[in-house]
Amino acid sequence: MDLIFKYMKDALWLQQYFCEHFEEDINVYETLFQNQEHALATIPDDQGASKGKVKDAIIQLILSKKRNEWIRKRLSEFYYFTEEQEQNNILEIIIDMLNGSRKELLAFVKRLDEPNELEKAVYSSLESDTVSIDSLLTFRLKEYFERLETYIEIAIDEYKMEQDYQIYVQTLRDYLKNREARIAHINLYFEEYGKFYNEQYQEISKNEMSELLDRRLLTNHPIYIDSATIAPLLSIAPTNIFIYTNEPDSGLIRTICNIFEERVTILSKEIFLQAKKHPRVLNES
Repeated sequence: MDLIFKYMKDALWLQQYFCEHFEEDINVYETLFQNQEHALATIPDDQGASKGKVKDAIIQLILSKKRNEWIRKRLSEFYYFTEEQEQNNILEIIIDMLNGSRKELLAFVKRLDEPNELEKAVYSSLESDTVSIDSLLTFRLKEYFERLETYIEIAIDEYKMEQDYQIYVQTLRDYLKNREARIAHINLYFEEYGKFYNEQYQEISKNEMSELLDRRLLTNHPIYIDSATIAPLLSIAPTNIFIYTNEPDSGLIRTICNIFEERVTILSKEIFLQAKKHPRVLNES
């Protein structure tokens, strides 16, 4: 069987794959195809290279190399993401989606069963003794790449949102650097919303919170800030924040951790209830 490649590096990749996974050597050399220089990989039948092995090798070539190259090219030429790090970040989101992660994003796309889609297209192309990999990618996998386009669009939106979020967090960190602690130690207990307590586990009243609040955060600040939890915390600027919750992975708590970093300690709600009963004992310990 002969496999024709537009690029020599792809033929050499396949040669290396056969060597590493099947301990078989295949011949690779330059050739003319449609009046242009191409690379030819010849897989002799006498080496026991079954159609299944060739299929597996081509699928791995697509998943490990050609798919990502195609995505990077689309990002650069169509969406104008030319920096390598930007492409890496978006590509990581796409691969996570394809692997079944990022379930919150998969709700916006029709699920792509990559192994099944590729196996059908590749296996049918191997009915011929000579296979053009470029034609396989361009024609037989046209629908596959069209569906990948929707993944790219969703991943770009997610990347932009993540960038906006990082700017948001950094802006609030910068604000925090210039604040002196109004109260050094805050206990924050979460039920439907966060309730603020002082070091003696006494709830801070609404009037006290109102006096502590820096209203410039809500009126003059260029970004939206949660007025119930994050704005008070920034205004108080505590050196220690003890958060009591049974849902530490919630978006709000993750944001608090990202802004206040090492100042935050996450504890269970049960610990808060025990501490509230015996505040002196726990504080002394």
